[in-house]
Amino acid sequence: MRIQRELPRYRGLGIISLCILSVMFSGCGRKMFPRPEGAPPPPQVKDLAAQVMPRGVELSWTPLSGDEAKGNIYSIMRSEVKWENRACLECPAPESRQIQKMDPAAVKPDPDGKLRWIDTDVSYRRALRYQISLIGGEKGGPISLSNPAIAKVYPGPAAPVGVVAISQPQGILLQWKPVLKNLEGKDLKVADLSFRVERVVGDKGWEKASPHVKGNSYYDQSVAPEHSYTYRVIPVLFIDEVNIFGEPSATVSVKGPESMPPSPPSKVWIVPAQGGLEVNWTESEGKNSGYHVYRREGKEIIRLTATPLQRPPFLDKGAKKGLTYFYAVSAVSSQPDHKEGLLSKWTEVRNLLPQ
Repeated sequence: MRIQRELPRYRGLGIISLCILSVMFSGCGRKMFPRPEGAPPPPQVKDLAAQVMPRGVELSWTPLSGDEAKGNIYSIMRSEVKWENRACLECPAPESRQIQKMDPAAVKPDPDGKLRWIDTDVSYRRALRYQISLIGGEKGGPISLSNPAIAKVYPGPAAPVGVVAISQPQGILLQWKPVLKNLEGKDLKVADLSFRVERVVGDKGWEKASPHVKGNSYYDQSVAPEHSYTYRVIPVLFIDEVNIFGEPSATVSVKGPESMPPSPPSKVWIVPAQGGLEVNWTESEGKNSGYHVYRREGKEIIRLTATPLQRPPFLDKGAKKGLTYFYAVSAVSSQPDHKEGLLSKWTEVRNLLPQ
């Protein structure tokens, strides 16, 4: 009778132990202990993205900074999803395994602020799921897992041919001939293809000169007079709700026109400052005699600068509290005619500063 009375007690302990273990080791891949109640959340990669490129799958994410990165290691994890489940981020997959370790302090982000790594061990028609596990040092355990990212690996489109670059009064005209085949030689529809134009200026690396372009030409007006540019065209196949990048074309070099309005700043941003809103911008390529700053309120556009500013920033003291404004900046030619170039993209801001 004594044994029968004690059995329920031991059975209850077993259920409790099982519950604790299931909490400690639930989920796929690396196992992490639960965070104590009230503790701040651990550092985590939150914007992992996967892009199929000609050489493999390119992973990109925003790097951790400061104390979050100190002493921690990126561990890139990969598992393979069944092809029929390739659109499902939450579908079951085999246990993930580590394919790469990276020290955050030893890698530098791209100019766009992203870290990038390419997985070259891939093949066509495979669905690969990636996550980044943050590890606490070389001998530490896993701290957090990033969001999952799935790459649907299709053969990309063949490189376009016949690329030419022609200098014209207002910029550089790029033209090319699409090849309606993928890298396996199978036919593609022209409606499924777009193209991205990239360029190199001076000793900089490749940069995006255009968004995805339909057709077979692009007019680059963001060039400086008499600067030398090298271009290439990359085909992009849209299939299965994703973009697949193909092989780049042969490169072509050209010099910008002798005289043309300077290109606008590529980026404009606003920061609160004492006495108003401070307008900042990236300086344009090539020589110019300065910049004009514009403000838009509703449909009304006014130029805030009487004479060109030599460099940023500009303090707008006339912005009223509680109103929404848009700002843009143009560059002015250094040549005797002092032509003003195109406006940059408008940047929106709501003024919450006290008057």
